[in-house]
Amino acid sequence: MRRVITFLMISFFVLSFNPLVFAEDNSSKNPSVGEVLGDILWIRPLGVIGTVMGATAYVISLPVTTPLKKANEASQVLIKDPYKHYFKRPLGKM
Repeated sequence: MRRVITFLMISFFVLSFNPLVFAEDNSSKNPSVGEVLGDILWIRPLGVIGTVMGATAYVISLPVTTPLKKANEASQVLIKDPYKHYFKRPLGKM
C-alpha cells in the first residue's frame, strides 16, 4: 500500500508541471473533429453540471447577498458567466 501511495504522489508531482508555454494557440484555426467531439461529449455536459451547481449556490447565497444588494453580482458570477462560457461560444473553441 505504501508503494502505491508513493507512486501516486510522485505521478501527481511530475504531472503537475504542465507548463502553459508549450500550449498551442488554436484560436485562429478551425477546430478539429476531435475538439468538437470533446466539446460535445465532455465539456458541455460538465458545463451543465457547473451551471446547475452555480444556480444552487446562488439560491443558497440569496439570504446573504440580498440584504447586501449583491444578488445581481452573484448571479453574474455564479450563473451568467458560466452559461456564456459553456453555451454561447462556438463548438470546439475553448
